[in-house]
Amino acid sequence: MKAAVVSRAAARSLWSAAAAATAPTTTRTTTPQRTLVTYADSRWRSLVICPGVGSVRWHGGPSVPADAPTVSVTFVDGPERIVVPARVGETLLQTAHRHKIPVEGACEGVCACSTCHVILPEELYDALAGDEGTEPTEDEEDMLDMAPGLTPSSRLGCQVTVTDKFEGVEVTLPGMTRNFYVDGHVPEPH
Repeated sequence: MKAAVVSRAAARSLWSAAAAATAPTTTRTTTPQRTLVTYADSRWRSLVICPGVGSVRWHGGPSVPADAPTVSVTFVDGPERIVVPARVGETLLQTAHRHKIPVEGACEGVCACSTCHVILPEELYDALAGDEGTEPTEDEEDMLDMAPGLTPSSRLGCQVTVTDKFEGVEVTLPGMTRNFYVDGHVPEPH
């Protein structure tokens, strides 16, 4: 699910609905900066509500069925080229994680870091920028400012949703990344 900007009242309402739907398995952690609500639906998911910003984001990206249509995407990591089937509707970060491609995603796909920085072909970048709802948001651009090796067609993999336009596309992984995990931990999607 893409980030949605909502009012504080709507965020409280959203939390209440989530809590009511799954009250026995709901936990709530509140800090001055954010409220993290974790609850179980078909799988464990977390909802981050940032009162100061008013944005709501789901950790892990959208739920896409295993039988969703796929397109062929190539991840280019230095000299290595890895061709994988990407499910239409999932993010590039989710695709990378499903196929064990070394894209970190330390924030679990909520646009709060730059560790899933990828470089798109300029034609695809321009096509996405021209479509309503697929262009980079201001939040994404702010996070990209922290990414080393930034290019004019850089995006965050957690913010790019795979569509039919991705058939045969080559997504380049930058030569380096600002890795938040220093102990060798490799994040696993949940």
